[in-house]
Amino acid sequence: MSNISEQEAKRRFEIDRVMGIGGSRRDLLKVAAAAGLIPVLSLADVAEQAAAQDGEPVKGGTFFTLGHQDITSLSPEAGSPDVVFANVIQLFNGLYYIDHNYQLVPSLADSHVVSEDGLTYTFTLKTGVTFHNGDAFTSADVKYTYDWIMNPENASTRSGNFELVSSVEAPDDTTVIVTLSTVDVSFLVNVLPILIYPSGHHAEVGEDAFGAAPIGTGPFYLADPADYSPAAFLELQAYENHFRGRPNFDTWRMDIAPEGAGRFVALQSGTADNSVWTLSAEDNHTLIDAGGFTVYEALSLGNVHVPLNNDHPFLSDKQARKALLTGLDRASTLEAVYLGDGVLATSNLSPAVADYYTDQVTQYPYDPEAAAALFDEAGWVVGGDGIREKDGVKASFVITAISGDTQRRPIAEIAQALWTELGVDVSIVEAQVGDILATLAQGELDASLFSWIYGGSNGEPDARDTLGTGGANNHSRFSNARVDELLALGVTQQTLEERQATYREIQEIVADEVPFIYCIHPINFTFYNERIKGLPESAVSSLYILETAYQLWKVE
Repeated sequence: MSNISEQEAKRRFEIDRVMGIGGSRRDLLKVAAAAGLIPVLSLADVAEQAAAQDGEPVKGGTFFTLGHQDITSLSPEAGSPDVVFANVIQLFNGLYYIDHNYQLVPSLADSHVVSEDGLTYTFTLKTGVTFHNGDAFTSADVKYTYDWIMNPENASTRSGNFELVSSVEAPDDTTVIVTLSTVDVSFLVNVLPILIYPSGHHAEVGEDAFGAAPIGTGPFYLADPADYSPAAFLELQAYENHFRGRPNFDTWRMDIAPEGAGRFVALQSGTADNSVWTLSAEDNHTLIDAGGFTVYEALSLGNVHVPLNNDHPFLSDKQARKALLTGLDRASTLEAVYLGDGVLATSNLSPAVADYYTDQVTQYPYDPEAAAALFDEAGWVVGGDGIREKDGVKASFVITAISGDTQRRPIAEIAQALWTELGVDVSIVEAQVGDILATLAQGELDASLFSWIYGGSNGEPDARDTLGTGGANNHSRFSNARVDELLALGVTQQTLEERQATYREIQEIVADEVPFIYCIHPINFTFYNERIKGLPESAVSSLYILETAYQLWKVE
């Protein structure tokens, strides 16, 4: 006979109810995994699967991939979400790009030289490069792009990368000189991959119009505005005059399938070659077991979390935020939603950022009694309606989830069930991702549900845009003077030891402040149908494989 408590039994019931499953399927998968029937890939397994793909590239055909959310714009300015990013890098190039192993590779630039004091970068650009409209690419386009981002009137989401840039010069068509006000060790990885606008055209049509009808230097181009429907699909054609050579594929196509089940069926049936966004944990294991795919596996840099508006009457209370984190059974959620494929978040950084990550921070194991005590101590008392209240303010807020996001929504639903038991009134609504991103950081929403990187992109721990006061992607409106100081310091320090101390202190502060409910760093599984060739043997970031999608080909 079970000796679990009534409270524990109720909690398990709530999680299973939200997931829409009983124990049978989940337990069956665990038994199968233990018996070796469902292989768990190692890096060696991935390398072996991706090997032996040499051969003469095949020209023609369409690369079919899938996304889970709107392609809100085709401008580089909108390229933060993975789904948008995967498309804009087919349309545009930066001076360099970051490859799947986080190495900088020359693109529109042939080379660069850094001055002895580390303040001046001189870039020599490629010649003979043209935009899709036939205009020649020159240094004027680079200067225009960087100046546009740095102009406060444009409110660019990328402006934080240029905080220490004092000037950009274009003395001739093939030279760009960038001067910094102080040394910025993040400059190369943050700025060099910035995708370049065609200066004349972008200035003429403006950012909004440009996002619907882009022109770049990339391997694919938008031939007809009718080939782009933000909530449905995007189809691009091979650019014959691309400076690195015409793509092997004639066409790049992404279809939007918000439901994970739809992406699973498309991959399983061979309708799609790839999915930019991940599947459910159970579907991942099903495809791995079935075979027929090149699979990449990596712990995510992204923090699956609930960003909280730190200016909200209830959520502005640090003690209340700590109580919410303590009152969420993240370990059981990891098992229920991801079948254990991931790790619990301990602060802002993922353990995948190995050089800078630390778990020596305040921890919040699941403890509903301790959570209730934290609320009580902070003065949030349960009222006659069962909802906590303090000074006339209700413990109530709304989580705005992405429409159709069936993969992560269960996390919000589990949280809702557990927090309701603690006397917190939580509602869940849905909205399009573009609308959420346009309003979240401005404080117009209470909370949301995202996978976002708070330091670690490209292997660089800099988090000025997500944790800095007023940062363009500071979704929780978090503001801490010491964190701002450390963020500014971290990009100027030139030894690993100094930077480690800085970014570990940031993690300690974030774990103490709990500006958002950090939950899980999942293991990401990325599938390519085995007919896709030219793939790398291994990848630290499978998303960045698509930087060179023009080199892939298909063998039917």
